[in-house]
Amino acid sequence: MAEILAIQGSARRGGNSDSLLGSALGALQKAQDGSEIETLTASELDITPCRSCHGCWETGICVIDDRMQQVYRQCLEAEHIIVSAPVYFTSLPGQLKVMIDRFQCFWVRTYRLGSPPRPRRSGMFLCIGAMDDTRFFDSASLIIRTWMSTLNMKCKVARFYHGLDAPGDFEHHPDYLKDAAAAAKELKG
Repeated sequence: MAEILAIQGSARRGGNSDSLLGSALGALQKAQDGSEIETLTASELDITPCRSCHGCWETGICVIDDRMQQVYRQCLEAEHIIVSAPVYFTSLPGQLKVMIDRFQCFWVRTYRLGSPPRPRRSGMFLCIGAMDDTRFFDSASLIIRTWMSTLNMKCKVARFYHGLDAPGDFEHHPDYLKDAAAAAKELKG
């Protein structure tokens, strides 16, 4: 069981979102508090989208038997979840959104059946976008906060970084990586 589950939400490996996540995880590892960190890459999950079949409607358990069964366990066991992702057309990348949509069974557990997961935990969202207008982050933020609430989590820390589009754009914003490291400390503080 990992104390921290880090979710890479970008379709592009080694890009700006991964750099932010790496900075945050580096700060946590440097703190040497013994936290075990596990990383999950949304774009590498072999999962099918939610079919809206209502197979979970009475039990809160998804009837689709694929890699999501393991993802559910990872999310339930983690004390903290950190998601790093870019904004695509004011939302999240498709691969990450497919994963989140498959948590409909947890919405059923929490809000329909009144049986939320274990006691309240905390999460963090690191989000990048090319646009300088903060409104472009609102939808992605709402999706993450809503998803975390179905896991009985609070999105304790959220950071939004603009002006990042091409790989390596951090060269123009070195303070962003420092801020992501500081944000990770807030999550555990």
